[in-house]
Amino acid sequence: MDTLPLPPDPAPSPPAPASAHREVIAAYDRITDVDSPGLWTTLRSLEDVLVDAKAVDDQGGLPLTGVIAVAEDTVDLAGLPTATRCPDRSAAALRRLIEEGAVVIGKIPAEGDGATDVVALGLVSMALATRPPDHPGVVGITPTAGLLPAAGAGAGRLTVVARTLEDGRRALDVMTDPAAWPDHVRLSAGERPRLAIPDGHWMAALPAEQQATFRHAVGELLVAGVVVDTVDFTPFRDAAKPAGVAETVHTGLGSPLADVALEGYAALMVPTGLDAGTATLGWPEVNAAGVRILARPFDDQIPLDLAALLTGEQLRNPYPATGIPLVVFGAHLRGQPLNGQLRDLGARFTGDVRTAPHFRMVALPDRQPGILPAADATDATDATDGAALLGERWLISPGGLGRFLAGLPAPMTLGAIDLEDGATAVGLCCQTPGPGAVDITEFGEWRAYLRHLTANRPGLG
Repeated sequence: MDTLPLPPDPAPSPPAPASAHREVIAAYDRITDVDSPGLWTTLRSLEDVLVDAKAVDDQGGLPLTGVIAVAEDTVDLAGLPTATRCPDRSAAALRRLIEEGAVVIGKIPAEGDGATDVVALGLVSMALATRPPDHPGVVGITPTAGLLPAAGAGAGRLTVVARTLEDGRRALDVMTDPAAWPDHVRLSAGERPRLAIPDGHWMAALPAEQQATFRHAVGELLVAGVVVDTVDFTPFRDAAKPAGVAETVHTGLGSPLADVALEGYAALMVPTGLDAGTATLGWPEVNAAGVRILARPFDDQIPLDLAALLTGEQLRNPYPATGIPLVVFGAHLRGQPLNGQLRDLGARFTGDVRTAPHFRMVALPDRQPGILPAADATDATDATDGAALLGERWLISPGGLGRFLAGLPAPMTLGAIDLEDGATAVGLCCQTPGPGAVDITEFGEWRAYLRHLTANRPGLG
């Protein structure tokens, strides 16, 4: 017997928009269930916090909507006591979180592991602390000294303690003034970064459990393609000495001994129980998966990338969020001869991209492609129709983009490229192609043209 076809499955419902009100209610329910008042120096009343949550939801679309935060007792929060005083203005870093949608529900003791505990128990999304965490269920991100505003934040460097690296990065983005970054910073750890780890002399004194955790992390990074070398840890330990010690007098960020010891490496990784002198170095540090990863000042994204290999995260955007999108089409693509120029400048690959369908591609005599509007391609071909061309989008620092442009040979240059999605990006294109340029628009991408050349090379087939 014939039966009527079943109705189609309903389309999945879109995810509910972030709601500060909903997250606050859930947070206070968890706090009630845990019933541990010793975690808090001050816990604001639910009624007061819901007023803040309503204000966030009424604004709509704030980047940190739904984030529930706390701060250590040394960090000023307007209206709540800080040590022996009650400030009427929150710390600058905390104000920036609040302005972007985070709801701060209280304060926790500066002593002990309060920040780690409240995040690990799922009571809040993140905490502003002055001690990095030592717990496998949370991460700690301590940016380069000076990146976060110090006003009202006590004497220590601030660490963001969060559930995930992405949560911590989002918080750091809104707290950091873009002008605090140098013009040229690295936005990626690169394809095969070199990592330094302490030699066995320093490892032997650690508990067996810490040694095992560290060995496991090293193994995970090796599998991911990271190059790992053991180095003498003494210069890093010496960097933690008081500044009066002659060989480690510090001028600004870093230490001469530590800087030399890290030469040739992207980062240093140590077990959580091994002090690397970060208080005096001022280097960025990420605590995750039972290890600490440090890098040179302003190389903050490098330890984030390496930690992401251990936590299994895919970080959508780098820290800092000051990168400029750059679209490339030929020898600068991944796996092509000039890609190292982008990686040397700390550029970050963010995905494939297509142009709008009014561009053409020509092969230049030096075996690079030139991208130009279809109407300008008549020197290479009589055809004037364009096509959507496949390329790659990278993020590069403003200073890196300037250096990249300065190194381009004629007729290569940078120009505006219209993309298939309607956006416009800076792209690698060419001016007048000149004699010898061959139109290769029909291939749609540089790699397809190279495959064509290989397949049709004399002597093959």
